[in-house]
Amino acid sequence: MFARILTGALLTAAATLALAPTASADPTPDWNTFYDKTANFVAPFDPGAFGDKGDRALVLSPYGTGRIIECKGDGHYVAVYCRQFDDQGREHAITQIISAPFRGVYVYNPF
Repeated sequence: MFARILTGALLTAAATLALAPTASADPTPDWNTFYDKTANFVAPFDPGAFGDKGDRALVLSPYGTGRIIECKGDGHYVAVYCRQFDDQGREHAITQIISAPFRGVYVYNPF
């Protein structure tokens, strides 16, 4: 009797594992590569900056979010660094000046 119960339990477990979907997690991002993070920012004069887009970081830049803002790093293993390009294609840092527990504020460095 015990052998039949044990066999039934093992068959049930094997069937469950065989039919379970496999994990399809996204690959771990490379924190040393720049990614487009423009959607994480909002300019202070954009509609909704203090309404429905209030969860996004403010960016004080002459280009606002009209140009791509790229960031790399996770803030733990690799320092976060953000950049934006000007009309001549020169890279400018977007530096965070206010962070947690307040809303993030980033400033365009013109130099």
